[in-house]
Amino acid sequence: MLVIGIYARKSVYRDTSESVTTQIKLCKEYSRIMFRGQELDFIVYGKDEGFTGFNMNRPSFKEMMKDVENGVLNVVMVYRLDRISRNVPEFSQIFDRLQKNQVSFVSVKESFDTSTPIGRTVMYILAAFAQLERDTTSERVSDNMDEMALHGFWTGGKCPAGTTSIKRVVGNKEHSFLILDNNIDYVRNLYSLMLSGLSITALERHCKNYGIKSLTGKFLNTSQLYFILTNPVYCQNAPEALEYFRRKGNYKLPDNAEALFDGKHGLIAYGRYPQSKQATGARKPITIAVGIHDYAITAKDWISVQNRLGENKQVRSSKYELGLLKGVLRCSCGHRMITKIYNQKGTQYRNYLCSVRDRMGKEYCGTSHIRMDEVDDMFLQKLKSLQLDKSLIEIRDYTPPAEFDERSAKAQISALEVQIENLTRTLQDNQDAPAAKYLIRQIDRLDGEINAIQAEIQRSRLQAVQARDAQNAIDYVYDQICYLLEQFESLSYREKNELIRRIVKECVFENGNLKIVF
Repeated sequence: MLVIGIYARKSVYRDTSESVTTQIKLCKEYSRIMFRGQELDFIVYGKDEGFTGFNMNRPSFKEMMKDVENGVLNVVMVYRLDRISRNVPEFSQIFDRLQKNQVSFVSVKESFDTSTPIGRTVMYILAAFAQLERDTTSERVSDNMDEMALHGFWTGGKCPAGTTSIKRVVGNKEHSFLILDNNIDYVRNLYSLMLSGLSITALERHCKNYGIKSLTGKFLNTSQLYFILTNPVYCQNAPEALEYFRRKGNYKLPDNAEALFDGKHGLIAYGRYPQSKQATGARKPITIAVGIHDYAITAKDWISVQNRLGENKQVRSSKYELGLLKGVLRCSCGHRMITKIYNQKGTQYRNYLCSVRDRMGKEYCGTSHIRMDEVDDMFLQKLKSLQLDKSLIEIRDYTPPAEFDERSAKAQISALEVQIENLTRTLQDNQDAPAAKYLIRQIDRLDGEINAIQAEIQRSRLQAVQARDAQNAIDYVYDQICYLLEQFESLSYREKNELIRRIVKECVFENGNLKIVF
């Protein structure tokens, strides 16, 4: 039996491309022509609708490539080459993995044969054109947005808190600009609280205690506060602000910045989000320009807030070892547990604390401080138990396969095929007899039983592959546990923590117990 994996994808914002259902249908029809006379089995990977071609972290795509590695597929088929990738280096890596696992690749639209040199050459040329189309479009849009931003235009998206956008005609074209609105005092109040001496976590708690919510009526978290408190849109375009951005680096400023930074307006920042990256992976410079709106915060105060945020960040990087389970341990409520280390009357206290309780109070989580040394010791004792009995290691998302006798299943299929063959002969001799329809129904029923058994065989094979993967994972985790325990005294804190992060997928403290899943 030839197992064909059909991969179908459609970006939902493009109405011109074929639907996922159509792609699957065309691939199946093409398969029956291309592999005429062979018994075919199809596995469809079609849940990536809405994912773009340059995003390789697609659920169905990852599932398909795992099946390729596990030897489940003989052929990978797509309707068009750019459904699987629009990047030549990435596609080359995908194709190398297919070849390594002896899996053929077929594209219906381009109709090439990857078993020949000319077929592979055509494939790479088409992949290059798909990448060129994407890169050219991306660069054109990015350049246009940068140019608009440098002129102080609002390039779209959700307006920052306390601002709204208006339309103005500039050079016979209508452009959007920001202006301050009636909610700007809300923003000024947050800056004032920060300048009064609060840290950003204390500011979050203060807002919660005094009912200061976001403009949409929800509780503010540190991420939302940080975005507001670091947004240059509120900053005065004074010379000291210009000097601040030049000193910091990684900012793109107007050519005539000295003349524009006159202290009369606010600023526009474009490219503050992490996804604004170049092809190399390096962060693109943030574009800073002068808007038409009034400033909300003086340059002196805005810079003071940035410096305070920087000080808070330095304080958070403690000189002490922060606990073996830092970044791994979770509270029973599901939230991350943070480390709290402080000195009081000459005694150092080291605890784990639920991050939600720390920020929002005990009414949101009933788990109080937990001594760090007790939890770390409990963790090490559990590892020692696992070192003595490898079978106690739990692997996430793994269920042991049920017993299945494939030889017996194949014997059942053979017996059913014999029955179908006998019924077919009887049907040929009695095509016009009243009993013919009953013979056909019986043949269909037996054929359904064969399909069900074949599906069970396929499922059993997949479970066997998963079992091998799980056993390999258990062996790997066990080796790392042994290494950690045997080398514990010689390893640095960072080495211990990184090793634990690498193997532990879930570590939950609940009712005095510690649950570990790898």
